[in-house]
Amino acid sequence: MTVGTLAPKAESKKPRKKKEIVDENAPLLPKTQETDAEFHEFNGASFSGAVFNLSTTVIGAGIMGLPACVKKLGMVPGLLAIILTALLTEKAIEFMIRFSRAGNISSYGSLMGDAFGKYGKASVELSIVIGNIGILIVYMIIIGDVISGTTSSGIHHAGILEGWFGVHWWTGRTFVIVFTTLAVFAPLVSLKRI
Repeated sequence: MTVGTLAPKAESKKPRKKKEIVDENAPLLPKTQETDAEFHEFNGASFSGAVFNLSTTVIGAGIMGLPACVKKLGMVPGLLAIILTALLTEKAIEFMIRFSRAGNISSYGSLMGDAFGKYGKASVELSIVIGNIGILIVYMIIIGDVISGTTSSGIHHAGILEGWFGVHWWTGRTFVIVFTTLAVFAPLVSLKRI
């Protein structure tokens, strides 16, 4: 009883899938995420534009935040808190620059993704969105106070529109904030570059 035939086996008509040859000396873990490997440009943004945007944001937040810090904590503890925050910020930026150069990474989200994985990158992006929404709310409160006025403790402070045109429905706080959001902020956040 014979099992099989003695004739040579005909080659299969289906070609085998070509397997990718992997370098045996390659590291087990990549230095950066694969999506970062093709990232060599800043998506149309310039370095000077990024510096200007960051500077105006920091200066604007600092002008609003520093007096409140000193008022709440007092002069000496407030100044110490400001100095401590500056030192921690400087050290954090130094670490980020050092590790982004080592991994050849050009964005903050990619740096966090390289350090903490996809969940770290997602949590950083979520915290940036939440922080930006909070800052937008602060700006809207300031715009509402300055343009339409405010009432606190029974004392009314007239805003710019009330001072110029008197009290009307379109000089009220709600209309001013909704109009500013739809006419100013919505178009600004829709643009890729400002």
